Amino acid sequence: MKELKQSAFLHPLMPPAVAIIGSGITGLSVALALSRIYDVTIVARDLVGDNESHGWASPWAGAGWRPHIGTSDEDIEMQKASFRYMWKLAETNPECGLKRVKSIDYFDQVKDESLVWYKDFMPGCRRLPSTELPEGVTLGFEFQTVVATPSIYLQWLKDRLSASGTTFVRKELSHISEIKDVVPQVDVVVNASGVGAKYLGGVEDELVEELRGQTMLVRTKETTVICRSGDLYAYPIPRLDGNAIIGGISQPGNTSTELDPALRTEILRRARLVTSPGAYPEKVEDLEIVQEIVGIRPGRIGGVRVEKEVLQTPPVVGMKVVHAYGVGGTGYKYSAGLSKRVADYVDDFIYGDGVVL
Repeated sequence: MKELKQSAFLHPLMPPAVAIIGSGITGLSVALALSRIYDVTIVARDLVGDNESHGWASPWAGAGWRPHIGTSDEDIEMQKASFRYMWKLAETNPECGLKRVKSIDYFDQVKDESLVWYKDFMPGCRRLPSTELPEGVTLGFEFQTVVATPSIYLQWLKDRLSASGTTFVRKELSHISEIKDVVPQVDVVVNASGVGAKYLGGVEDELVEELRGQTMLVRTKETTVICRSGDLYAYPIPRLDGNAIIGGISQPGNTSTELDPALRTEILRRARLVTSPGAYPEKVEDLEIVQEIVGIRPGRIGGVRVEKEVLQTPPVVGMKVVHAYGVGGTGYKYSAGLSKRVADYVDDFIYGDGVVL
């Protein structure tokens, strides 16, 4: 494994050097988008295969693709780009861990169908008649989407990157300037540090919000993803392998990675409220639990941050950075579209605005 890389501009035949901080679903997806043209190094404390570490969120995700409403046009375009990529990938590369699946979206606070931008975008989308809505639900849609098995998809991405020459370096950074210890002549840094953006020197984004989630991976015969949002937050996400993630717990500001046994009953209650009778048992004791999961979602007040910046404070004056974090529990959903946006910003830094490669 190479430990150091020199800038492309020291040699005309070498591509520009890009360093990515973070190897979660965002960092890996960005690397895949950049590795075709750039010399990419991923620097992270946690790497693919660290499946017992709670220091990152990606291995613990439910990883269902659910459209997000009530957001900007720019955000919607990022979601659309991501879905197109993942929808196609599920068909062309089934070994990657993505699968196509039926999904139902329930809202208990939204009544205006015009707010649901995806009704003319998601495959097979139809509005559910009131007779098919559970008690308390004001609006519902059925459509086709994709789900990911995180351990498989993350490894698939890493294998592709390794084959393309991407370098992985395990290193915990306390300040963004330390990236130059690994890539001394780095041209652009991509900050995909997730929760780490709150603590990383030179960034220290006070808007980053840690959100504790607790879920259960259970055995099931269910094959439909269901999500309800509003007054009640609940989701069962079948992975079409006989297992499903059931959840609905979000605890802002709670950073404990210890399992809370008292939440098991509440998680099951929520799953039963959005599924047909008999889909899941009444008692936790009757569930076939494969794994209980706790993860800290890397949220951000105000939403995802995807923007470029030239740092102006010592010791990193002039460092070119593209920020890519704050996805919360939606990292897999945004991953491909976000990485395309990041790649555009990196191109702008290297070749100037408006250059299309």
